[in-house]
Amino acid sequence: LERRLSRLTGLRVLRPCTVSAIRPGEDSIAVAVQRDGSEEILTTRLLVGADGTRSFARAALGIDALEHDYGQTLIVCSVACERAADGMAYERFTEHGPVALLPIGSEFGSVCAVPREAAATVMAMDDLGYRDYFQQRLGWRAGRIERVGRRSAYPVAQMLAERVIAHRAVLVGNAAQTIHPIGAQGFNLGLRDALCLSETLEGADPGSAASLSAYVESRREDREQTLAFSDGLARLTSNPAGPMRLLRSLGLLAMANVPGLSGPLASGAMGFRGRVPRLARGPA
Repeated sequence: LERRLSRLTGLRVLRPCTVSAIRPGEDSIAVAVQRDGSEEILTTRLLVGADGTRSFARAALGIDALEHDYGQTLIVCSVACERAADGMAYERFTEHGPVALLPIGSEFGSVCAVPREAAATVMAMDDLGYRDYFQQRLGWRAGRIERVGRRSAYPVAQMLAERVIAHRAVLVGNAAQTIHPIGAQGFNLGLRDALCLSETLEGADPGSAASLSAYVESRREDREQTLAFSDGLARLTSNPAGPMRLLRSLGLLAMANVPGLSGPLASGAMGFRGRVPRLARGPA
């Protein structure tokens, strides 16, 4: 990405800097930027808020957000396993939340959800203690866990912007929707936001009401279904009731062993629903 940015002659990169104010106008938006001890005012026909869950842009535009706290904390670190990573990811659904291994080179990134009230205790474990705890939660699909890296903790909550457009402004990625990481859908959803936005704005006034309305419609089906899938799976897998645990196990066994069941789920998880962005379909 850095190399590509350096080759884009029409792009101006400002960093480090801080956006201190956003002021909508009739045909443009003014953005006040603090940089090197001075303020600079930028104007744009379209402001794209891609500044994460606690979005300054969303708040400055007066867009409210709905939140749901799942009562879980994600503990994230790198791990080295007996079996080197080969491109395969593993995820186990438990009543305390997901546990996952994600390939990064020859090692893995690990994600372990714990109840919020247990997070401090788990974070306080030494490396050997956490290694054994994570091994017990995950299982042995990648063999013995040999080493764990430095851990970070992140509370898990869903955040949904009540709307994703305002006058000459649009929210994408986590600024528009931060979802439960179960199934690893949030980052891909944000990428599809960006791809659809770039296609919608081709050859048009980028901030016009018509362009932004077309973008919202292009994202409607994918966004709604991905949000429903993520939230539904998070609530389903965290339900501790005995019958629900049995149904979960039977469902996962069926997905793994009955031909034809996993295809539609995988296709939807990759974003092949509704309007699929051209760049997400690969080379023509």
